Amino acid sequence: MNSLEILAPVGSPATLEAALQAGCDAIYCALPTFGARAYADNFTLEQMKEVVHRCHSLNVKVHVTMNTLLFEDEIEAAYQQAKQLYEIGVDALIVQDLGLIHLLHERLPQLCLHASTQLSITRPDQIEQCKKLGIRRVVLARECTKEQIQACIRTGIEVEVFVQGAICISYSGQCLFSSLVYGRSGNRGLCAQPCRMPYFLYKDGSKVDFPESYLLSPKDLSLIEEVQTLQKMGVCSVKIEGRMKNREYVYKSVELVKKARDGILLDLEDCKELKAAFNRGFTKGHFDQKRGRELMNMAAGNHQGISVGKILGQKKDRIEIGLTEVLRQNDGIRIVGAKEDFGCRVNYIYDASGKLVSHGLPGQKIMIPVLQKVKIGSMVLKTVDSHLQKQVEKIVQEKKRKLSVDCHLSCQGPGHPLVCQLFDGQVQVACESEIPAQPAKKRPLSQEDLVKQFSRTQDTFVQIDHFTFDLPKEIFFPLSVLNHLRKCAVDLLYQEKTKTGPVMEKEYHVDCVSLPLEGIQIQEGLSNTNPELADLRYNVTNSYALACLVKLGYKGAMVSLECSLEQTKALVEAFEKRYRSPAPVSVWIYGKRRLMLMNHCVVNTVCKDGKRQNCALCHRHRFTLKGKDGKMYRLMGDAKCHMGIFESEAFDAFDQIPEYRRMGIHHFHIFFLDEEPGKRAEICRRIGL
Repeated sequence: MNSLEILAPVGSPATLEAALQAGCDAIYCALPTFGARAYADNFTLEQMKEVVHRCHSLNVKVHVTMNTLLFEDEIEAAYQQAKQLYEIGVDALIVQDLGLIHLLHERLPQLCLHASTQLSITRPDQIEQCKKLGIRRVVLARECTKEQIQACIRTGIEVEVFVQGAICISYSGQCLFSSLVYGRSGNRGLCAQPCRMPYFLYKDGSKVDFPESYLLSPKDLSLIEEVQTLQKMGVCSVKIEGRMKNREYVYKSVELVKKARDGILLDLEDCKELKAAFNRGFTKGHFDQKRGRELMNMAAGNHQGISVGKILGQKKDRIEIGLTEVLRQNDGIRIVGAKEDFGCRVNYIYDASGKLVSHGLPGQKIMIPVLQKVKIGSMVLKTVDSHLQKQVEKIVQEKKRKLSVDCHLSCQGPGHPLVCQLFDGQVQVACESEIPAQPAKKRPLSQEDLVKQFSRTQDTFVQIDHFTFDLPKEIFFPLSVLNHLRKCAVDLLYQEKTKTGPVMEKEYHVDCVSLPLEGIQIQEGLSNTNPELADLRYNVTNSYALACLVKLGYKGAMVSLECSLEQTKALVEAFEKRYRSPAPVSVWIYGKRRLMLMNHCVVNTVCKDGKRQNCALCHRHRFTLKGKDGKMYRLMGDAKCHMGIFESEAFDAFDQIPEYRRMGIHHFHIFFLDEEPGKRAEICRRIGL
C-alpha cells in the first residue's frame, strides 16, 4: 500500500500551526496574487520563506496555489512570481492557466507542477495531455466517481483527491456565473458564491411550489470514511478544502483524516466537533454517485453547526431552551424557524431557577437573554464552539510539532573528537566536537549523561527519540562542549532540511504553426461541433495558453468569455509579435452564455426525487431560475443529464465585429439555445448568412 499524503489548507499563520499540530504531511497556501482564494489572509513572499523553512524542517511539503486565469498583461508577472517561489524551495505549484503551465514547463522544467482541480480533469485522455505539458500530479475534479478516479490512477500519474470541504455545484473552472453576472471572477479568486444564494424554480412561467430556496447549494464533501479505500486504490494525496476556514476546522479535519488513514476508529464526539467547526451537511458527493437531495442542502447555504435544542418559550428578554447537547457561555448560536434566521453569542446562561451558570447540559432547560422575538419550537444550532476554540488554541500555543530524529554518538578514544550524527529518515548530518576527548580522572562520561545533555532540545525544532552509542570507556568531555556540539548538530540539520537547489532557467522557445480559421461557427445547445477547435472549456485568456493548445494539436481556440475586447486585442497582438503568425482564435458574438455546467439536475430534484436520470422534463417544459434580485436564468440539460444555467437574454456583440476584423479575427461563434426559427433567421441575416 502506498504512503498516503494528507494535504491541509493554510490561509494564515494561525491555520499553519493548526495544520502542523494535527499531523498533516503537506500544506497548500498562496501569495496575495494569482491564488483562487483572494479573500484569505495569504502570505507575503518573506512570510512564505518562513513557511517553507518551518515545514521543510518537519518533513512537511509546501504546495503553492497559482490557480487563477491570467490575462496578457499578467502572465510575465505570474512567471516571475513562480520563479521566486521555486527559488525559496516550494515543492510544487498548483496551476490552472494553460499559458502559465506551458511557460513554466518550457523555462523551468525542474519546477514541479500540479494541475489544479480548476482544469476539470475527469478522464484519462485529459491526463495524457497534462503529461505532455510536464504535469506531475493532477488534482481531480470533485465530480469524479470512484470508477473515474480508478481510471485516472491507471494512467500512472500522481492523483490527488479532495476528501473534505466545500464543493462547487458547477464543474470547477467552468463557472462564469460570478464573473458575468456579478463582475467577480471565480476563475480569478473573487467568487461571489452565487450558488449559495436563494432561487425559485419556474416551469413554463409559473413558480414551482417548493419549501426550500437554496436550489444550487450543495452539502460539504466528506469522504473521511473512504480514505483507506482511496489509499488502496492508489491515490497519492487526499486534500482538504478550507483556506478561508478557521483553525478549529483545519485542526479537526486534518486530525480526522489522519485517524481514518491510520485505521483509528472515529468516535461520535470527533464528528460533532468537526460539524461545529463548519458544515453545510455532509455528502459523499459524486464519489458514490449521490444525486438530488442527497447531494444538496437546499434549506440553507451557510454553516449549519450542530443542533443543541429547541425553543420552549420566551419571557420578556429571555428565551427558554430545552437542550439536547452541551451549550456553554461564549458559544455562538443560530435560531432557525422564523422567517429569517437569527444568530447571537451566548453571553449569559441561567438555569431553571434563574441562577447564573457557565453551561447547560443535555436534558436541562436553560434561559439566555435575547431581545428579538423568536418562534416557539424553533431549532437552536450551535455555530461557534467556544470549548473547541480554547482546546485548539491551547494545543497550538503550548505544543509545537517537532521533527523526530535518531542520534548516534561515537568517539575513538582520548585525543579524538566526539561525533554526533542526527538522522530523521531522510537527511543525515554529522558534527565533531571542537575539543577532543580527555582521559577520565574521576567520573567517566556515561551514556545517561549524554542522553541527558543531548535531549535538551526544547527550544529547537527537533526531538531526539532514540540514541545509539559507539564509545570507549573512561573518557570525559566538559558539559559546555557537549552543549555546543548538540547545538551545532541541530543547526546543521536545520540548514540541510531548508536549503534549496540552484535555479536553471531555460530559454523559452515554441515551434508554432498557425492555421487561421475562417467563417461562422453555429452551435446548438450544449454540443461541441468542431473537435479541432479548443472551445470555451479551455479558458484561453492569454497568448501562451493559445500557443499551448496549438502545440497540443488544436487548430485554434475560442477566446474566453471573461476577456474584454481590449484583453482579446492584447492576446492577439502578443501572439503575432512572438510567433510572427496570425493568432488562430475565434470569438463569441451572439448567444445566451452558459453560466454554470452542473453534474446535478435542479429540475428533477425539485419536481421529482432527484435520482432518476433521463426524465426529459427539462426538454418538455421551459424551466427557469429566478434570483432574489428578480433576474431569470434558463435551465437546459443534455442527454447525460448535465445541466447548464444560461443567461435569459442573449449576449450580443455584433457591433464589435469590425474591431475584431481589424485585429485579424475572422472566425465568430453564434450560439442558439432556445431561439425561435424567426429569431435564428434574423441573427443569420445580420451576420450575412
